Amino acid sequence: MKRILLLIVILSMGIVAGCSPTFIFGNEKAEPRNEPSIGSYTVPPNFKPQAVIITALGDSLSQGVGDEEELGGYTGRLAAEIQTWQGIEGVAVENTAKRGRRSDQLLAMFQQGKLTGPITEADYLTMTIGGNDVMRIVKRDLFSLNIEAFDDELVLYENRFDTIFTSIRAINPTVPIVMMGIYNPFSLVTDEVEEFDQIIDSFNQVMKERVEEDPQACFVPVSDLFIGNKNLVYHSDFFHPNSKGYDLMTKRMLKRMEECGLSYEE
Repeated sequence: MKRILLLIVILSMGIVAGCSPTFIFGNEKAEPRNEPSIGSYTVPPNFKPQAVIITALGDSLSQGVGDEEELGGYTGRLAAEIQTWQGIEGVAVENTAKRGRRSDQLLAMFQQGKLTGPITEADYLTMTIGGNDVMRIVKRDLFSLNIEAFDDELVLYENRFDTIFTSIRAINPTVPIVMMGIYNPFSLVTDEVEEFDQIIDSFNQVMKERVEEDPQACFVPVSDLFIGNKNLVYHSDFFHPNSKGYDLMTKRMLKRMEECGLSYEE
């Protein structure tokens, strides 16, 4: 039923954009896929033909903050890429992400049932969470930062992240999950680069280990893309990617999705 309704919207409206959190990319002339393979590509079992829904979870990176081109960050770029796949008649993005959101706040949304619908309907999930957990400690202990505080937060984060992941699977056991890692945005504002690198690495490792336990999930490391902050938004902050940064994240995401078997495979 969801695909019939989505297809009706796509065929009647074409492209829907603006301030709404949902963007639809449509092609009225797309032909349904009748063959199990396309050229030199093999369609994996999790591939959903015709109408695809991408649900974005998490914080400002999933929301696309800093994207001067207003293409929806890496999730919007992923949607545009999927739209080019043979047999796809439309791609809708349900972006539930919000700037500043921490893992405890995301977990609360699961507990309140706010994400049940978007996750149930999703054909792909994208998620970024954890950067604001680190920033909370930075802001709280600005003049007395110590590694122990981040270690304590990491223990809490690991438990919350595991519960979030388990909650996703309780709602939708098979949806492919694309989990974006976090990066160190502080190399221009502090000399303690190595310490922050270690902190970011430890959070990424927690995510990576949990994600790799799930055959339908893929962890995407991005910390190396932002060394020196060349791909961040200088005019507004030192934290969020600019359009070039989101381009690089999307390119890395598509590569990892192929490696994880969540997209076309040659």
